[in-house]
Amino acid sequence: MPDLMAKLDWFAFTFPITLLGENDNENTLEHIFGALALHAGKAFAEIHNGHLWEWQSGRGFYTHSIRHPKLLTCINWSAGNPFAQCELSGQAVDMVLSSHSCSDLAVAANNRCTRMDIAIDIETDIRPEEFALQRNENRILASDNKKSATGETFYVGSRSSERMARVYRYYPPHPRAHLLRIEVELKGDAAKMVCAEMITGAFRELSARVNLPFGWMHPIWNTGNLMLSKIPARKYDNEGAGTLRWLSLTVAPALKSAHQSGLIDLETWIDEYLRK
Repeated sequence: MPDLMAKLDWFAFTFPITLLGENDNENTLEHIFGALALHAGKAFAEIHNGHLWEWQSGRGFYTHSIRHPKLLTCINWSAGNPFAQCELSGQAVDMVLSSHSCSDLAVAANNRCTRMDIAIDIETDIRPEEFALQRNENRILASDNKKSATGETFYVGSRSSERMARVYRYYPPHPRAHLLRIEVELKGDAAKMVCAEMITGAFRELSARVNLPFGWMHPIWNTGNLMLSKIPARKYDNEGAGTLRWLSLTVAPALKSAHQSGLIDLETWIDEYLRK
């Protein structure tokens, strides 16, 4: 892919944990790290070992959060939520990829990737709006242009959708002022499907494939001789979706109520009926 420099710039996945209480203690952290190792594998978990983790304010709808000051990875969770989130910002991804591959990171997500940002940098003086407005009219149309004191960003697609693109550049004297960045943010099923492709596919080719829905047509968008195909959509399981709704809306509240009222001990119930 001549002149197009691709990188993974954000990566997040969830992993199952025991329903935790509100106490922020060493037992809680021990369980969180153990659950992460069980889900993501020892190789991923080992680089996050140590006692450097720092407590910080909750992130998003998560009430508890810790951050590794060296690796810059965050782990977030809430009392009563059966899943925690491992979140790697762009700097955290760079740190992990210094010793692991993109494929390793995709494997660590274990089919539970919730967000992935893939960025492509192009050395050019073209403004974001000029680049983003030259695209296939049959592709995503929603757009917005925003300027700030530090740079300019053109958005294509909706932030609430599973796919959105940001085309931006910084103003001087920022060290990346000479680059135009095209960054695709993937969430939900789109993130899971791309993550699955990243396990076996070439990342540079994958970075171009995730841009196909946006239909870039500016001359600087040069994918060379790559034969690009769309990322397949995830097959929707209507029966499975109904089961998940029943589990989430009926079974989980009933178990929580029974546990809180003293009718059952949830751990004992899980051991007796689910872990046999």
